[in-house]
Parts: sequence; C-alpha cells; structure tokens
Amino acid sequence: MGTPELSVPVQPADRWRALLLIGLCAGIFSGILGIGGSAILIPGMIGILGLAQHKAHGTSLMIIVPTAALSAIVYALRGQVDWGLVIVYSASSAVGAVVGATIMPRIPARDLKRLFGLFLLLVAIRMLVPTPVGTATSLDLTDPAKLFGSLGLGLFAGLCSGLLGIGGGQILIPGMVILFGVSQRLAQGISLAFIVPTALFGTITHYQNGNTVPRIAAFVVPAALVGGLIGSNVSQIVDVHYLKILFGVFLLYASGRMILGNVIARVRRSADGEPAQADLPTSG
Repeated sequence: MGTPELSVPVQPADRWRALLLIGLCAGIFSGILGIGGSAILIPGMIGILGLAQHKAHGTSLMIIVPTAALSAIVYALRGQVDWGLVIVYSASSAVGAVVGATIMPRIPARDLKRLFGLFLLLVAIRMLVPTPVGTATSLDLTDPAKLFGSLGLGLFAGLCSGLLGIGGGQILIPGMVILFGVSQRLAQGISLAFIVPTALFGTITHYQNGNTVPRIAAFVVPAALVGGLIGSNVSQIVDVHYLKILFGVFLLYASGRMILGNVIARVRRSADGEPAQADLPTSG
C-alpha cells in the first residue's frame, strides 16, 4: 500500500545510517554535476523515512543551502565561478523562489509527487542524451538580449526551486550551456553559487509555512557536506560521462515510481487478492 505520509514518521536517530547515506550520495552528485541533490534527497526522505511530500520538498532545500555553498567554494577557488552572472541569476531567482514556495502548499501531495516525478524524468533525459558543448568563459551582459534572457532564466529556475524543493541547477546549467554557450564547468560553478541564495529564500518561506523538519536536516547536512567536498573535487579530475548515464538510469526508475506510484500500489493490492477494481483509474 506504499509508505504512509506522516509529518515525522520516525525519529532521525532511528534511521541515522540511512540519513547519512542519503546525504553523502546527494552531496557527491551535487558536487560532481553542479546541482542541488534534490533528486536523491526527496525520494530518499519519502521512501525511507515516510516523510510527507510537502515537508520532504521544504527540508530538501534546507539541506541544499550549505551543501551547495561548500561545493561552490571549491569551484570558486579554481576560478570556475562568474560572480557577475551569479548576481544576475540570483536577483531574479529570489523572486521566483518565494513565489514557488508560496504556491507549493496549495498543490495536493499526489499532484506534487507527480510533478516532481516529471521533473526527474526530464533530468534523466538530460543526463542520458548528449547536449551541445559550450566554450564561453564569460557572458556579455551589456547585450540586452543576454541580460534579459539571463534574468528570465534565473526567474524560471527560482520558481522551480521554490515549487519543487530543488536547487535549480538542472534548469540553470542546460540554459547557460545551450542558450548562451557557457562552458560546462563554469556553468556548474555558477549554478552551485546561484543555488545558495535561491534555496535560502525558498527555505525561509517553507519554514514559515511549516514545511521543513530541521532535525532531519541536522542529520543529513554533515554527510552532504562531506559528499559535496568529494564530488566537487572529483569533478575536476575525471570524465563524468558514465556517471551521468548511471545517474540518469537511476532517475528513470525514481521518476517512474513517483509518476506511477498509485498504479503500482493498485497492481500490488490486486496481486495480493485485495479488491482494487474500484480504485482503478479510468484513464492514464
């Protein structure tokens, strides 16, 4: 019948090993790919802890803030952050993050779960399908088209961040690479620095709405910081092509669970001999 959604179904200390593993994996992928890590954090907190959908999204942002900050420092020390672009993207994303976090509590948990599943599916496709390679090491913001395009990209990334509990890197990175030809590593460094204020604004709004669980974040953050440090250094020395493929396959599985979770549960009930005919959907 699936894991029931409760506010805090188990005490964090009872599942500390699982929480540490979730944080470590999220941090590693965050540092390697320049993303927030919500693709691991949210399914992990829901599937392992049974955390309510909305609280998992809010708590994810709370964890992402320090994790992205540490990884961004590593990229910055290697000269892979353009602070001018970070400011431009962050200025518009802050507005989007607050709007998204304000809208999120109004969305039913089932719909939010499917929406996040769709997001995971899109991320999986991006991981598995080759994208154009950017080479630009800077962006001329005196060009109105590039300036307003960057502001719009930041606004959309911030909206998705607040709404879905993500860092926004999965929106920002392909946007910078495909639209503006920014190099991949520079885009990842900018993304991580951008995520910090964006996720912070979303976290504050989610906290005010009661959609965060700080004591879970307190267990996950230390492991995520270690993972972020590992991942951001690994990204400088290895070809992450095969890792992206592995991560993409994992996300395909996770997105299927999110989008088709109710259908899977009905099939299991039917296989167990429980009456499920009344629950069957009339359309896909």
